[in-house]
Amino acid sequence: MVSLLALAALLAFSLFAVGGSLEPSAPPGPTMKTLDEVEPRVPIHASDLPLTITEPNSYYLVEDISFMDTLNHAITIECNDVTIDLAGFTLKGPGSGNRSGIYMSGRSNVEIRNGTIRDFGLPAIYESSSTNSSSHRVVNIRALSNGFGIYLYGYGHLIKDCTAAENGHRGIHTGSGCTLIGNTAYNNEDCGIRTGHGCTVSSNTACYNQYCGIYTGPGCTVTGNTVRYNQMYGIYTNGATVTGNTVYQNNQSNAAAGAGIRVEYGCLVKGNTATYNKQNNIYVVHDDNAIEENLVTNSTGYGIYFRVAGNFYANNRASGNGTDYGNTASQTNGGGNYSF
Repeated sequence: MVSLLALAALLAFSLFAVGGSLEPSAPPGPTMKTLDEVEPRVPIHASDLPLTITEPNSYYLVEDISFMDTLNHAITIECNDVTIDLAGFTLKGPGSGNRSGIYMSGRSNVEIRNGTIRDFGLPAIYESSSTNSSSHRVVNIRALSNGFGIYLYGYGHLIKDCTAAENGHRGIHTGSGCTLIGNTAYNNEDCGIRTGHGCTVSSNTACYNQYCGIYTGPGCTVTGNTVRYNQMYGIYTNGATVTGNTVYQNNQSNAAAGAGIRVEYGCLVKGNTATYNKQNNIYVVHDDNAIEENLVTNSTGYGIYFRVAGNFYANNRASGNGTDYGNTASQTNGGGNYSF
């Protein structure tokens, strides 16, 4: 009898040990994400403007916004490390005044992307400090009908896949050491694209601008761009490497010194196609330049014209110009320059 009771007790203990306690150890946790977990960024509504951003974070528009205030910038950034995503919406200004869509001064690491900024009296996006600003990124922005399009003083900025059109002055203007890739600048009242020193300008399209398509400072690389129908110059360059560009029907004003490519000091101009540019396909203004392997055709004036002595040219091809090669007697001819 004692053995049977002991066996029953042992069996009950074993079942309890295997099954565990039926009492819960803690209340059940939440099964749904919070709003901050679903969308950790900070929304921007029309009612939030004018907005001053003072904390690093990621911000995004939730609607199209018409901002009619001429006394304030729509958004002012007063800290570093900010991202603003327009999320495909439009930030529209009053069409006049001296304010910008997004304004900052002396900031670093600000990214602005994915939307349209239009109708502001100053630049759509404006970094006003030339000494302290760096490392901004402007990607997939359409800057339309502003005083300027995108204007970034400072250094080390990236402007990529943007459109700057019908602005009252320049389309895109940057400081030094910047990279501009895949942008379109057209029908701006000054230059389509203008840069400072040491920039890379590649795979852009600049057309119908009232002064020049692309204007660069010294030490720049200008490659793979399409530049056409600008009023004075296609590409205006100084101390730069200019390679593999297509420059077509520029100098629509027919100015005597206008050109497809205007070359100042110390440039390598190589492997470009310049055609149907009025007066000059390539116009070399100063010395210490090398002009090589270009195709220059169908200018009403010169294929390549040297205004002063002290340049080198070789392996160019010219056809259908008023004069294929002009003022070459005082230049160094490396050979291989042909007319056909």
